[in-house]
Amino acid sequence: MRKLILILCCLSFFNCFFNDENTSEDPFFSSYDPVVLAITEFENSIVLQDMQPVMEASKIYIIDTFIFINDKRTGFHIFDNSDPTNPIKKKFLKAPGATDIAIRNNILYINQATDLVVLTFDFNALTAVVSKRVKNVFPELLSPHGEWFYEEGKVVVNWIEK
Repeated sequence: MRKLILILCCLSFFNCFFNDENTSEDPFFSSYDPVVLAITEFENSIVLQDMQPVMEASKIYIIDTFIFINDKRTGFHIFDNSDPTNPIKKKFLKAPGATDIAIRNNILYINQATDLVVLTFDFNALTAVVSKRVKNVFPELLSPHGEWFYEEGKVVVNWIEK
């Protein structure tokens, strides 16, 4: 039994000492690419736009007669829900990297990638103004495989499958 264990140990270490350098294992290649924005572009990316098609609906937030539907990592669809049997598309709040929202007293709190952004929102005119940005509140966005990306002056707002 001892001889068998000794032989197995020797064989397992054999490759360590006599490795052919021409053979190598394939390195891990991600199946996702980061979507990045320059910091200045990222910090100025929140804007109200005309309605966009919903691509990847996520969380829903209801306040008064409005519905906010998060389109994962792109922004929020805003619907007028005065008539619950017929919600009307109103605007799209573009916010790259955003996945959640909270609203209180006409103030929107958005997690935009790594930052917490505070917006003053006028529900009558459907306008929004960024009031404050608290940087690096949230951790950097990792890929679905747990990879990270770093480049000076850039922020990851999404990962897309190759």
